[in-house]
Amino acid sequence: MNKLLSTCLISLTSLNVLANDFSLEAETKPAPVMAITLDYIPAAEDMYGITFAPRHYDRDYADWGYYIGYAQSKKEDAYIEPPGEAYTQNSLWRFGLSYTLTADLSIYSGAAAYTSEYSSTTNIVPYVVGAEPVWETDKDTTWGAEIGLRYVIGKHVMIGAGYNSATESAVISIGYSM
Repeated sequence: MNKLLSTCLISLTSLNVLANDFSLEAETKPAPVMAITLDYIPAAEDMYGITFAPRHYDRDYADWGYYIGYAQSKKEDAYIEPPGEAYTQNSLWRFGLSYTLTADLSIYSGAAAYTSEYSSTTNIVPYVVGAEPVWETDKDTTWGAEIGLRYVIGKHVMIGAGYNSATESAVISIGYSM
């Protein structure tokens, strides 16, 4: 009776050991990550912006992510014959996909829309008390592509560098990955 009881106890114990064998489970994918970066684009006029880059939340596609970014330059006064006024301003929308190559290194690629804006007045004012001159705006949008790399230093600091064909310049990023 003792032999039978000890055999049952050993077999039950070994079944528990087999149930906890983690080598039979699927490979564990990295956890979802969100990165927020500040960007500098040295185009015709220096632009500063922000980019949001989450890694995919579906564990089946954990190596894939996407990003969206926006950058804008300061308003630069343009000379026209007085008493008229004019200024120029540039903006850049960026969006695309990223793929994680290693735990710290990823590559990104996507599309970009670069808009150059020129606004001016002819100093023609409507005959109304307190009226302002009428502003006319010309916008020109150039579409392009971009490609670059992002690298995570330590646990949270992210740096990135890439090339944007719409602005024909670099995209330099530094940010926080959480």
